[in-house]
Amino acid sequence: MFLLLVEDNPTDRMVIQARLRHAFPNAEILAADDPIGMNEHLKRDGCDIVITDYWLGWSDGLSILQRVRKRWPRSRVIMLTGNGGEEVVAGAFKHGLYHYLLKPDGFEELAAVTGAAMESKRREDFNELMAMVVNSIPDGVHSVDVAGRITAINLAARKMYGYAELEILGLANEILLPAGRREEIRRMYDRALGGEIIPRFPTWQVRSDGAEIPVSMTIVPMRQDERRISNVAFIATALGNVTRDLGIPSARHESHPPRHAPVMSIH
Repeated sequence: MFLLLVEDNPTDRMVIQARLRHAFPNAEILAADDPIGMNEHLKRDGCDIVITDYWLGWSDGLSILQRVRKRWPRSRVIMLTGNGGEEVVAGAFKHGLYHYLLKPDGFEELAAVTGAAMESKRREDFNELMAMVVNSIPDGVHSVDVAGRITAINLAARKMYGYAELEILGLANEILLPAGRREEIRRMYDRALGGEIIPRFPTWQVRSDGAEIPVSMTIVPMRQDERRISNVAFIATALGNVTRDLGIPSARHESHPPRHAPVMSIH
């Protein structure tokens, strides 16, 4: 973790640095006490946590916040202020401030607030990494919540089914299921909600243009903690380029003309 302290008061800077080093011995703690130092630090590729005083002799905390958020949009910024009013604080939160503390009493809380900011940043980094992993999987993956609504979908599934992410999120999972198989898949979905992994089986899925495509499907429960299952993952591998179209237009393309494609039977 990289921390940047922006503070031009040498006494406060020394006190804050000592507290941070004691609380986070493995973190790299940098300091900027003038505009030249600040400009140099902003050349870095990234910084996890920025702690800035509001009243600086050469700038102010709101300007620092705006510059930091522009350079490092995912950084957590904590502001220290001796007499910043409510309008100052409200304006800072509008620009993405993570937290603010009053001087000097806030020094006692600084380590705890910084720790919470670090954990928040770690979770965001982890979620971004997992999103990259899921979007790198060649199989189509989408999740469905306990209400039967699609909550997430990876890149391969969006290409497979022909939907943009914002088009399909929040829709019922049945939009991807042929009418004749909905009851069967619903029963499997209920079993997965109960904690059972449904091993790979052949079935059909419905694309946005109404065509049905054969896939090999696995259904997996997703646990939010050790016990509670909040979503179910549908993992689909396309089986060739065969499609079938019953001539029924989809909800998205009501005027799409029927297509004639080879019929592939899956039992």
